[in-house]
Amino acid sequence: MSDAMTIELNPTRATLNQHGSMPHDLKAEQSVLSAMLRSSEAFQECLLEVARDDFYQPANRTIYDAMRHLFDNNRPVDPVSLADVLRSEGELERVGGMSYLLDLAADPFALASWRHHAEILRRNATLRQMIAASAQISALAFDAPEDTKEVVDQAERMLLSVTDRSVRSSYSTLEEIMERLYNELGEQAANQSDTMGVETGYPGLDSRLLGLRGGQMIVIGARPGVGKTSFCLNFAVNAAEAGATVAFFSLEMSEVEIAQRLLSARSMIPLTDIRSANIRDNQWPQILEATEDLRQLDILVDDTPGTTVTEIRAKARRMLHGKQNGVVIIDYLQLLSTPPGVGRNDNRATIVGDMSRGIKIMAKDLDVPVVALSQLNRVVEGRTGKRPQLSDLRESGAIEQDADIVILLDRSMTPEEAGREDRPDEGITRFIIAKNRSGPLGEVDMHFEGTTIKFYELDRFHDV
Repeated sequence: MSDAMTIELNPTRATLNQHGSMPHDLKAEQSVLSAMLRSSEAFQECLLEVARDDFYQPANRTIYDAMRHLFDNNRPVDPVSLADVLRSEGELERVGGMSYLLDLAADPFALASWRHHAEILRRNATLRQMIAASAQISALAFDAPEDTKEVVDQAERMLLSVTDRSVRSSYSTLEEIMERLYNELGEQAANQSDTMGVETGYPGLDSRLLGLRGGQMIVIGARPGVGKTSFCLNFAVNAAEAGATVAFFSLEMSEVEIAQRLLSARSMIPLTDIRSANIRDNQWPQILEATEDLRQLDILVDDTPGTTVTEIRAKARRMLHGKQNGVVIIDYLQLLSTPPGVGRNDNRATIVGDMSRGIKIMAKDLDVPVVALSQLNRVVEGRTGKRPQLSDLRESGAIEQDADIVILLDRSMTPEEAGREDRPDEGITRFIIAKNRSGPLGEVDMHFEGTTIKFYELDRFHDV
């Protein structure tokens, strides 16, 4: 075999097996091509089931392409027409000549077994893709940058893409997009739902956000102690109860602290009692029932400290792979670690901006909503009224720019502050929808039960 042919059959130059070739089955390839020549019905089904790269032999790939060319131009697909196309392209002799085409058309058993043979083609193509991916991963590992987590993320993405036969390209036609939208609208109407994504479980928010959707970056901003984490834990439970898989990355609290808060909110037993194990005998049934309820929820918690955006993206891809409906929560943005190679003297606003863009890219890459918590600048403390605004997002304007939705939490921290007309009432947390690319802005008032870390929506919604 010539060097040129070896490269064509094994473009990655990966180490081959003892027979000197990548996984393939030429008889199965010929059977599929024969079925395509003998039956127009089988031909059209093969176009949906089999791709050109599923054929290992270059000659068979060329024949498949020529068949598609005839079909696309509304011409009959038969040996004579096929030979004419291949001859005009200078490929007829290279694929084996007219005799090979006639042999393909003469196989009487092809129509009985082409589906099974098509599965063999797809299996072998997957194995070849895995070999190619492993070769590329090896090359990445030998030439790895300082940030090895980026290499791990790329490697994982390559391997997962091998198994996803439904994704043929990185784009969709408008026809495909409109068909998906039509089906979503039909499903939404049938379910009598106003939302088309992951719901927060709070009607006032959901009526304006219309569901959190894949690719969206949602920022929850507040001063320390206002309840960012508590709200997101409430949201995580609501989303999971509605059927979503929640990947919760906690950079501030341990998984045990997360579990304690969830148990308190579910059992309605004060958090301080759960932390101190001060449980009365008559409260144990509540604890048991809440524990069983929470165990059923698909919530995955990662409390690894010093995590980067790249590492979260790689972990989230693994956690949500194969799930129908997912959401990522990051608590919180300013605690994310900078990637290796970024110096301490680098501008903090630039670093946070890079993290923000990385989160937005993650949302689009994983096609899930990503909720990122963010602190606010201290300047809000000195402002008259203390009402938070978009410019208060700490350390970088890029967060405001990248986010699709920004919700700012506002609460009066003292009884004196709550007594002012321009401040929320005592015990009320005001959710300010300050940015919403998909809908209107507004405010939602919620009562926060601090002892059990639980939010309850009040019947107060105001358009802004």
